[in-house]
Amino acid sequence: MFEQTILRFHIYDLFSEIFLYKIDDRQYQQMIDKINKAEEKLGDLVKEIAKVDLSEIRQKFFEKKKSDYLVEYSTLFLTGLGYKPLTPVESKRFFVISGEKIALFKYQDITRFYGSRRLLIKFGDNFVHEPDHISTILAFMSYLVKEEYEIRKENRDLFKILSDEYNFMTTHIISWIPDWANDVINDNRADIFKVVCKNLNNWIEYDYREISRNIPRI
Repeated sequence: MFEQTILRFHIYDLFSEIFLYKIDDRQYQQMIDKINKAEEKLGDLVKEIAKVDLSEIRQKFFEKKKSDYLVEYSTLFLTGLGYKPLTPVESKRFFVISGEKIALFKYQDITRFYGSRRLLIKFGDNFVHEPDHISTILAFMSYLVKEEYEIRKENRDLFKILSDEYNFMTTHIISWIPDWANDVINDNRADIFKVVCKNLNNWIEYDYREISRNIPRI
């Protein structure tokens, strides 16, 4: 279980990094280095168990220039255009699809999750993302998994942390990210993020299945 927990931490952390908008050259290169390292160390395992092909993501970024990434990211995620706006922010998507009441509930609930860990959102040097941006949501999931790892090391009771992971997954990941990712995949403007979102969906499907399977055993 320790190896599985470490894997989950790194995969959530990696996808969080990819969806964090990179204007600065140094930050962009750090992201590329993280993708390369993850593929080298975790690629075979995560492909076998979750059908997540990190080599496919690595190759796509290798084929593209940073300017291609910036244009695609801004076109897809920052303009707010399209039949279903692809802005990767939970409350904004729910506002368009379900209305203000649901969007406000989602926003308040996610800030409650952060507050339960006494976390403050760390903003990037060059670009500010919302607390319910996909990058922040995936980063928080990696934080919860890291917390689970520490609890396992100390052989403490897992009920609360696994319950928190399940609740956060169902409320703030499964509830919108797969549907949003499919919209990205089907958008003809997507290239880099078509590949990223396909593999993200495979990962979420796998991890949700594993979390759901383990909950009754707590």
